[in-house]
Amino acid sequence: MRGIVDALLTNASSAYIPKGCVADLILPEVKVDQYTGKLGGYGKGHLRIENTVIGGAGKYRRVQPIVRTTQSFEVEGHGLSGLVTKNDYKNVKDPFDAEKDETMGLSTILLLEKEKGLADALGSTSIITQNTTLSGTSQLSDYTNSDPVAKFKDARAAIRAGCGAAADTAILDYEVAEVLRYHPMLLDALGFKFARPGGLNDQELAKVLGVKRIFIPDCMYNSAKEGQTDVLAPVWGKNVIFAVVPESAQKYQISMGYNIRLNDGAPRKVYTQPVFNPPGSTDILVEDEYDMLLADATAAYLIKDAVA
Repeated sequence: MRGIVDALLTNASSAYIPKGCVADLILPEVKVDQYTGKLGGYGKGHLRIENTVIGGAGKYRRVQPIVRTTQSFEVEGHGLSGLVTKNDYKNVKDPFDAEKDETMGLSTILLLEKEKGLADALGSTSIITQNTTLSGTSQLSDYTNSDPVAKFKDARAAIRAGCGAAADTAILDYEVAEVLRYHPMLLDALGFKFARPGGLNDQELAKVLGVKRIFIPDCMYNSAKEGQTDVLAPVWGKNVIFAVVPESAQKYQISMGYNIRLNDGAPRKVYTQPVFNPPGSTDILVEDEYDMLLADATAAYLIKDAVA
């Protein structure tokens, strides 16, 4: 009888690497020179209707249209390190790669931390104070009783009343999007009452949401504590977030927030350095520096627990 050693496949391996993350894409990016500073803003005095009629020798009525405000930001560093030992280099064989695997693991943790941080902030009713929480038959997964058209209309109206600008963006998790694609009321709203194979596509979904663009993140995270059985859960929960989010940062604009970075900053830098204790090892460091500044809560609306 001959013993057989099972060989690893060298051109395939199994791992879940989050791909559908959107935190770096949602908020317009602003580059700064210092780690701390202030974002300038204006009040709404210039929007007040005044009597501007003049005539004869009358003086122009003097008003104070501009009230300037500031909001502090702080670019924080986020970093993790991992050790690749001499034994790892010898024992880890194709398709595994000691350094690449360690870098992938560290980078994924940093990526998910940023994604979950923004998702939790936008899913918090204490931060996004314009909100509604659905339950029971009002949840949009109830195709018989729920009214998504009315909920979306209320969300857009609240944003316009709060900040003056119309919502242009919506963020909804993959699972939420899948529910909405087949909602009879939304299909009917676009003239697909009797047949729509595959449900609404992304462009049609944006249309019924009443926005120009949508983000549909499908990233998952491990919600179990270390040592417990792994449980994957959606990072963005079961919410729908409407917002005013320009594609680029400019002066005199409304935006729910900004992704603030240093001028020489880039998402997730990787460094390696030799370590001599234990000998022959390499320390891999991954870092990211940013401030996801939510500058104007009136430019956002949260539909919490949109689906069951």
